[in-house]
This record gives sequence, C-alpha cells and structure tokens, in this order.
Amino acid sequence: MRRLYTSRSDAGEAQALEGFDADRLEGDPLFTSKEEGPSLRPYAADLPGRVSDDLHRPTRSEDDQVLRRANELESLGRRLDAVLVLRQALIERPGVVNVRLRLAQLLATQAETDEALEILTAGLEADPKPAPLLVARGALLGSLNRHREAEDDLRLALTTAPEDHTAHLQLGLALIRRGLVHEGLPSLQRAERFGPEDPDVAFHLGEAYYHAGDLETARAQLHRATELRPNDARPYKLLGRLLDRLGRTDEAMAMHRRARDASAR
Repeated sequence: MRRLYTSRSDAGEAQALEGFDADRLEGDPLFTSKEEGPSLRPYAADLPGRVSDDLHRPTRSEDDQVLRRANELESLGRRLDAVLVLRQALIERPGVVNVRLRLAQLLATQAETDEALEILTAGLEADPKPAPLLVARGALLGSLNRHREAEDDLRLALTTAPEDHTAHLQLGLALIRRGLVHEGLPSLQRAERFGPEDPDVAFHLGEAYYHAGDLETARAQLHRATELRPNDARPYKLLGRLLDRLGRTDEAMAMHRRARDASAR
C-alpha cells in the first residue's frame, strides 16, 4: 500500500506565492514506483492479483439506462436526441441487440427506412441468426412492400424461435399482402396461439377472416381486438364495414362513431 503525505507544509505566505510545485499537497505520494505514474494508475491496481476486465465492461443496467433515456427523450418530442443517444451507445457496444432494435425502430418512425435497414443488417452480418433482428427486418421489409424478402427473414427467424408470435404474425401479413390470404391465415392462427393477448394479432386475424369471407369469425376477432386495445380505431372501422355487409346498419353506424372517437383521442 502506498503511503501518502497527510499534512501541508507551514512555510509561510512567501513560499505559497512561488507556485504549486513548492508545496506537496495532502494526498501526494511519499514515494513513487519506477513503473507507475501515481496520478494515472487506478487505486484498484494496488490490490493483489489481476484486476478483472469485467470491471470495465458495461452492465445490462447501463444498456437499460440508455433505453430509458431514449424513451424519455422520445416522449418529450426529442426524437433526434433519442437517436443520437442510441447511436452513441451502439458505437460503444455494437453487440447490444436491444439498443440496435430501438434505434432501427426510431429511424423507421422518422421515415429513415434505408438507415434502419442498414442498422439491422449490420447486426445480422455480425450474427446471422438472432431472431429479434430477423423479425424486425422482416417486418420493416414487409412495410416497404418487399414481401418476398420479408418472408425469407421471417422463416429463418422461426427456425430458431418457433414460438415467436411476432414472427408468425409478420409472416402471415407478408403472405396476405401478396394476396395469399389462405396461406397467411395459418400463420396468424399460430401467432394467436403463442401471443393470445396481443391486440395486433387479434386485429389482423379478424382482418384475414374478413377477406377470406368468414364474417362471423372475423366479427368475433375484431370485437376481441377492441377489448384488448379500446383506443385503436382500426377494428372499429373494419367492424363498421363488416356490419354494413351483413345489413346491420344501426350497429355499423355505432362502430363508425366509435372509430371516429378513438381516432380523436
């Protein structure tokens, strides 16, 4: 253990004016080792044994703090600042999947879809089979009408995460958007099996049944979607159209009103 100087010299005012080098300050080493600079070497280095590199690695809580900070900034309408926070975190720790996913999501909401795809693809180049990145890229490709590419990503994701309900949901949507409703419907049914409380699954399943001509099953699914997420206007709108087709005009009008109310919130 190093011994430190613990009392200041009482040499008077004249010497004090000569500069900081004249007096040793409290905490200065009494002697220095030839192999260390006392002002630079951390105190942990004085402990016996090797200091673990883990002390310098970021913890999961640090990544969680970055995500919380980004969410706070977004909630304040400062999306650009949120993006900057996530970009910096990703530069420092490129292997953190959650930060990469959040950054891609924020970029996509700002119509920066090309950069969002680059962010996701860079993560996949480092590790080609992380299901969350494949699902996110598949969903983004699907939203850009690149349905065959989306389907490839989502099928690959399901090889490693067969119970990922979001992957099943996005695969079903990719197929339906290609006009393959009956092929996409089983994927949506599997999404419901693995994610029964997801309101997006309920809505899109109701939508698929609607386009398949099974109006009663569609109506039940859409009602469930309204229960799971009462402020979503989409199921009310589709219920209004469905009830119009069934000739239930008064009920249809009520659903259209509820859709307007939900949109206004």
